[in-house]
Amino acid sequence: MSDKIYPAPWDFIAALFPHVPRLTRASHEHVSALLVRRMNPEPAVEFADRIPSSPRFVLAANHYQRKGLWIAYPAAAIMRALLAKFGPREPLIRWIVTGNWPPWHIGPLRIPSPGDVLLPRIAHALWAYDVPFAGADPAHAAASIRRLLRDARTASQPFGLFPEGVAGTAGRIAPPLPGTDRLIAMLAKQGFPVLPARIYETGRVVVRFGHPIPASELVTANNAAELTMNRIRDLLP
Repeated sequence: MSDKIYPAPWDFIAALFPHVPRLTRASHEHVSALLVRRMNPEPAVEFADRIPSSPRFVLAANHYQRKGLWIAYPAAAIMRALLAKFGPREPLIRWIVTGNWPPWHIGPLRIPSPGDVLLPRIAHALWAYDVPFAGADPAHAAASIRRLLRDARTASQPFGLFPEGVAGTAGRIAPPLPGTDRLIAMLAKQGFPVLPARIYETGRVVVRFGHPIPASELVTANNAAELTMNRIRDLLP
């Protein structure tokens, strides 16, 4: 693990911001380039040849974030690897955003976080699905999953997931969030294998791809998310 501080990506935020109120979409190729160009040294990608030839798969990675390194930086490195594999396309990947902002407490009052409004809009701008697995809004999570599964029938790009959610940090692997097992299994039933990826640092951010987990193995697993996290854990050199 490194203590390198990556700069605040103000140009990325500036490129994304206009899309949030308009409910339009940002270019993955553009915003990922803005992030990666701030990474010095540039990120390394290992075993990119393990990326499936068909883009219909789930990319699952550890949530590698620490003080000074926002998760968007490793995510952008993954997106550039997909761009190199499949060529220009929008979107490069449909991320599944699992974060939740807790409510605000002012004395005895409990006020919903502004993030409840903001997160869906940011997710939309980045071609992502906001799925609050932590149980903060089960109805919204269920609606997002139904939309995701409906889109999966004709999807021509990967889905991306950090199964640990924000509980995952640099230097350790956390258990997968409740609900990620069922989601991975449902996508596997539609024929989506899982491509595990381990994010770590060696003075630079490294993304190491593993061998894809066949959909048939995920469907029959006792817990598809735990199987996925074990494969990610095994990828550390």
